[in-house]
Amino acid sequence: MGQRIAMLGYKDFIDLTKGIIKGAQNEVLIDVYQCFLNECLTTLPEIEERNTDIIITGRANKSVLINETNIPIITFRITPFDILSAVKKAITHSKTIAIAMANFEDLEYDYTILQELLSVELEFISYSTQLELEDKIRKFSEKNGTVIGTSVAVNTAKKFGLYGILIYSLENSIYNSINRAKEIIKFKREEEKQAKEFKSILNSVSDGILATNKQDKITLSNQSMQNLLSSHNLESKYLSDVFPKSFLNNITSNESIQDKIIQHNNNTFNVNRIPINVKGNKLGTVTTFQDVTKIQQIEQKFRLETEAKGLIAKKHFNEIIYVSNLIKKTIQKAKRFAQADSTILITGETGTGKELFAQSIHNESPRSNYPFIAVNCASLPENLLESELFGYDEGAFTGAKKKGKKGIFEIAHNGTIFLDEINSVSLQFQAKLLRVIQEREVRRIGSNKVTPVNIRIIAATNQNLYKLIEENKFREDLFYRLNVLKIVIPPLRNRKNDIIPLTEEFIFKHNRELYYEIKPYLSEICERYLFNLPLKGNIRELYNILERFTIQCELITNKNFSFYKILMADCIEQPYEGDPSEKISIPLKDTYKQTLLEAEKAILKRYINIFDGDKAKVASQIGIGRTTLYRKLNYMNISY
Repeated sequence: MGQRIAMLGYKDFIDLTKGIIKGAQNEVLIDVYQCFLNECLTTLPEIEERNTDIIITGRANKSVLINETNIPIITFRITPFDILSAVKKAITHSKTIAIAMANFEDLEYDYTILQELLSVELEFISYSTQLELEDKIRKFSEKNGTVIGTSVAVNTAKKFGLYGILIYSLENSIYNSINRAKEIIKFKREEEKQAKEFKSILNSVSDGILATNKQDKITLSNQSMQNLLSSHNLESKYLSDVFPKSFLNNITSNESIQDKIIQHNNNTFNVNRIPINVKGNKLGTVTTFQDVTKIQQIEQKFRLETEAKGLIAKKHFNEIIYVSNLIKKTIQKAKRFAQADSTILITGETGTGKELFAQSIHNESPRSNYPFIAVNCASLPENLLESELFGYDEGAFTGAKKKGKKGIFEIAHNGTIFLDEINSVSLQFQAKLLRVIQEREVRRIGSNKVTPVNIRIIAATNQNLYKLIEENKFREDLFYRLNVLKIVIPPLRNRKNDIIPLTEEFIFKHNRELYYEIKPYLSEICERYLFNLPLKGNIRELYNILERFTIQCELITNKNFSFYKILMADCIEQPYEGDPSEKISIPLKDTYKQTLLEAEKAILKRYINIFDGDKAKVASQIGIGRTTLYRKLNYMNISY
């Protein structure tokens, strides 16, 4: 935005200046206003509305405006040269000369000496109002002299028939004033820019900042401080107006404070305070306030983005496939438990989906935005498991990292830890886990420092913990700490009607084309071949069978119900209620391709047996030409 100047003056002065300022308009916008004293007050709103940078006017007008606006005001300067030049001009008209100046004008020198040097009679007229000026010039008019002064004085002299001369060199005074105004505007804008930058820097800081003078009067505060106190317009207040006495005693008891934890209005602040000293004199203090909750959030964000990156729960309750009321009730219970913060114990046979439930509980809970870390307690040696869970300090053992390592309990702060196969750890290690659950604090290996942690623990087991307690293999006190909320996931054999949707989902996911081909037969195949299985491996075992089935279905085209029955029977490794003659044994070869070839060979042999060697029927049944069938039989060395 360009520079804008408002020039205010008496009528005759303004008329004279209009031609002069045209040359300066290329560099700066100059608005000219004709007014005198109180008349200028009515013009002021328009001047402010135009975002004027500075006002140039006479001293009389400045005295009226100075307390009515925040716009800087400068006046035309009257130099000794201006006065001497005006006196020289006046002599040509009269030896009696009056210098008319407002009573607030300051003349730098004593000009009475000019009376002797120039053989003139000088009279000094001072005034505070126009009426006073008119009265004094009227009296001076009796001497028929010449008046030197501002445009107001010159115009008044003319009213009484006197000759008037402007006290300053008009053109030079205007140009000098405009140049001064431009310099002031430039400085002012730079100052405003720095002030805005400083304020922006202050407001970008998340810590609350208060600056006070030596009387503890607030001179500066940032937006964060105002937000922390839910109070605005803190400047000019005293600390005692803002904080209670007990709080003030905490922050003013020492000249300097570093990382002092103080409570205020149910908030906890980390307070730092330093004095401002200049040449040994204390001018005030700067105090910073950090919201401890904010610090904890930043710490948690750092953990999530660095240490706990990728440690998330991917599963949700809506991904659990079921139709049985048994699982429906189990999910309803788990959802209720998710809203609590107590420890959960999940029991169930292998392959029932304990981790699926644990992840779903985490994602349903208030901790869902924080880490979820699953640890299989049976998969690691106990000394390694301890270092992973608890972490260690530098030099804790041979091979320890130079700076030590955070344990999973620390990394999972505010989140959930899933301890699978909790039954597999020793009694000694169980005691260490018990302390974490009880105290919610951990101590790294090789360290004396205790670190508090806010975590939820979900434990899981596929064994009967009551029996292990009786056998002195599991601590009873740990069991009761874990068994606050208990979820029992029923085995698949107790909810056989879930087998059909699980089978449909698996085949649809792995081979959509096959799914649409086999869909009419799925229910019957499941009821005939899968319902009667013990499925001790539960869903994991079911998926293994279905994976074998899906892979082998890719080998043959033009399949029918008989084919699917034979193949499903072949994929089941356990005894089942059905015709044993329908099973096909396929030896695993060194490579996947060789195994597929062996499977195709076994299937062709079975079809030849089914159709008593009738190659035409076999070819028709499996959807290939007889020539192709003969070529396959010869290639696989199948006798017929």
